[in-house]
Amino acid sequence: MSSSTDEELDMLSPSFNPIKALYAKNVPVPSTTAQPLDNISKFELAPSGEVLIKPERPRTHNEYNIETVKRDLSAVAGTSQVSLVQRIFKKRRTVMARMSEIGKSRGPLSRIALFCFAKKRVKVYIRSAVSVRGHCEGYIIAFDKHWNLVMDDVDEVWTRKNKYKSLAIGDARSLDDPVEKPYTVIKRIRGHQVCRRHVPRFLVRGEQIVLVAKCLV
Repeated sequence: MSSSTDEELDMLSPSFNPIKALYAKNVPVPSTTAQPLDNISKFELAPSGEVLIKPERPRTHNEYNIETVKRDLSAVAGTSQVSLVQRIFKKRRTVMARMSEIGKSRGPLSRIALFCFAKKRVKVYIRSAVSVRGHCEGYIIAFDKHWNLVMDDVDEVWTRKNKYKSLAIGDARSLDDPVEKPYTVIKRIRGHQVCRRHVPRFLVRGEQIVLVAKCLV
């Protein structure tokens, strides 16, 4: 009886019983220096049938911020006990951190980063549904990979259709509008009027941008 039990607890025996080995005590281990593997992805099967173990990826010292958190397991285990659990918290990359990374790279966004960090006044052309609507002149203070721009000290110039209607006698443009408009009309061209306004801070969505260029003056 003891010989059959020993064979069931022997891991190299064909009659090995893993369920009995889990509940048994003093199970003989074939190798005391074996590496513990807690992930099935570490195993690879060679064409010859041998099992290969993937080496662990080397990590830098400050790759993760590890904090020790106390967790109360009394409701789970049924007894009053507290376990120490290590949680892995990755550093959150903010927009400012991404802006500095883009400034060190190459491409169209690196030019925007140059305008932002050098505090150069730029002209951003904005589109409408079928054409170029106008442009904005100002300083870029923030941006992201979607070309969303936050601008300061912005002068916006855009074209819009005339909103007034012709009167039976006289011209509607000769009438004084009692409501003060937040923009001024620079000129009128073929039923359209070119408007201008100053905005202290402006947000331009990347999908509306046609071109970003540096102001010459």
